[in-house]
Amino acid sequence: MPRILLLILLFWVLYTVVKRFVSKSTPTHAPKESISETEKIVACNQCGLHIPESESRLVNDLVYCNNPKCNGQQ
Repeated sequence: MPRILLLILLFWVLYTVVKRFVSKSTPTHAPKESISETEKIVACNQCGLHIPESESRLVNDLVYCNNPKCNGQQ
């Protein structure tokens, strides 16, 4: 009986050691992409929609979104 308990304990210790070693060598999740720059959010001059600056159009120093109704021609 003591031999069986000793073997069970030995297998359990080996299992936990191997499990920790494997978990350290392989990440459990994908690394998050770091955002190096934050993009400025601007509001459309005509409809007021807030959009990233890269998706906006600048007409006569006024910001417009890509909606065809907001064409910057009034």
